[in-house]
Amino acid sequence: LGEALKESREASKMKECRVLLLLLTALPLGSPFSTSRAPAAHQLRRPAATCPLSCPLGGAAAPSPTPAPWSLASHNSRRPALQLHMNLFEGIASGLKNAISDATKEVTLQHILVDTEREALDLRDKIAKEGIASFGGYAQQYSTCGSSKKTPNSKMAILRGEPGELKFRAGQMDKTFEKAAFEAAPIGKLWGPVKSKFGYHLMLVRDRTEGFG
Repeated sequence: LGEALKESREASKMKECRVLLLLLTALPLGSPFSTSRAPAAHQLRRPAATCPLSCPLGGAAAPSPTPAPWSLASHNSRRPALQLHMNLFEGIASGLKNAISDATKEVTLQHILVDTEREALDLRDKIAKEGIASFGGYAQQYSTCGSSKKTPNSKMAILRGEPGELKFRAGQMDKTFEKAAFEAAPIGKLWGPVKSKFGYHLMLVRDRTEGFG
């Protein structure tokens, strides 16, 4: 019985040795249980890499180009181009400002439209004698424009206002009529006759507002 136990123990030891040997051979090179020596230091050197400055890592960076010294001559040589750009910018800004101002200015007036210059002159004389307050009455009686139907208390918004009243911005009316309304006719005074493609106008400018420029 003693001999059998001894043989059994030896067999177990041999089995454990074989398992341990298999484990040791399966371990990676860098394992702390590995019996292989670590590679020499020269074997760990990595190939030189290239940095974004095109110099080997660890080496001195390529020197930056030295900027040219400032001089009045070099400064002045750039001034014409800079001035040209500034003038161009100012010209565009000024043109845009004027365009916005022209597009947003507004005028409010009363007018009388008739077919002939003779009619316009006769009406002008009558209004001049009776006073500006009579303008609306003559507009209701003689004007061929639909605005002559306006009254201050009309229920329809489109017909609400003084007889012959128009309110508009630049670019919305006949050019000749518009030019007189915005530039020639004084505010609060009888003006005309002004000829347009529709006939002859007498006008009374009530208000004129500048644009947003």
